[in-house]
Amino acid sequence: MNAAPVSRRARPAKVPLSRDLVIETGLHILDTEGSAALTMRRVAKELDTGAASLYVYVAHRDDLLAGMLDHVLSQVRVPTEGDWRARVTQLVETAIEALGRHDGLALVTFGRFPTTEHALGLIEQLRTLLREGGLAPATATWAVDLIYRHIAAESVERATHTDGDIRARWALRTLLNGIVATPVAGGPARLARAEEIADLQEIERRAGAPFGEVGMIAIAEDDPPPREVLLTFVREGRAWVWPDDNDHPVGYLVLGLVDGQPHIDQVSVDPAHAGARIGKRLIDHAVRWAKDHDFHEITLTTFAEVPWNGPYYERLGFAYIPVADEPPGLRAIRAAEIAHGLDEWPRACMRAELATWRFD
Repeated sequence: MNAAPVSRRARPAKVPLSRDLVIETGLHILDTEGSAALTMRRVAKELDTGAASLYVYVAHRDDLLAGMLDHVLSQVRVPTEGDWRARVTQLVETAIEALGRHDGLALVTFGRFPTTEHALGLIEQLRTLLREGGLAPATATWAVDLIYRHIAAESVERATHTDGDIRARWALRTLLNGIVATPVAGGPARLARAEEIADLQEIERRAGAPFGEVGMIAIAEDDPPPREVLLTFVREGRAWVWPDDNDHPVGYLVLGLVDGQPHIDQVSVDPAHAGARIGKRLIDHAVRWAKDHDFHEITLTTFAEVPWNGPYYERLGFAYIPVADEPPGLRAIRAAEIAHGLDEWPRACMRAELATWRFD
């Protein structure tokens, strides 16, 4: 005889789904079954639900992994005793230990800039400790990137090396010694000089070359800003350069005032110095200037689909302004850009709130 079906009302009530529950379940599966078993379908089965219901809380498997990483890093406590080196060492070792307990989770940190709350918090704590140790801002920023990668690499290898603790401590000591002895060359940003205007125009010409590589020939061949325009920014104290070791500009930013708020009229970096985050540091400098002068936002116009334009600014914290919400000054700039033929490729206005800006 078949058993009578169990009424749904007689079953235990399910725990309500939440992002935290999905993440904790993912960690449980990772720790008990390994990274290969971690799928959205497997997590859904563990929670006795359909995979589609998980997408309310995590966008996809990568989002789940990012959430799991952030959950683990939330358990890393900032040390309060010892000098800056001792606290950096303790913080790094604690992070390695936390990540090393979860198979494959540290691999999530490779190839991507950390964007979750506690990953960014770890980076900020490391930067603060390095600055306390006397490192210049640029050196501290680059050093954090190296140390973060060290944490990821050691976490991955921890389970396969019996001498991992000793070796990792030696590697970090060697890393810190090298960082202290090797300050970042060039910088910081300084005011541009009138005699450097030709240099700024040459930077602009060089910065235009990559546009030609994506078929935007007209942009690549466009003339740089006229000398008179750049000279006005220089005289008004709203033109900055990032110098190399010889104090020669390799990047520049000029800041206008539009609709009563600072507006990045142009920011360009010589492609020979790409990857050094010079553009970000110049924008950071402009944001500090704007905050010091009691402004609350900063704007710009950009190509929306060029990877190093709109998507890049979006990652920094800028948001697109709907066309209907563009204030008069920005509308006038857009009209001038259209008349100049720039809208052959999609362009848009963007703004960033200064109160929430994240500095390097």
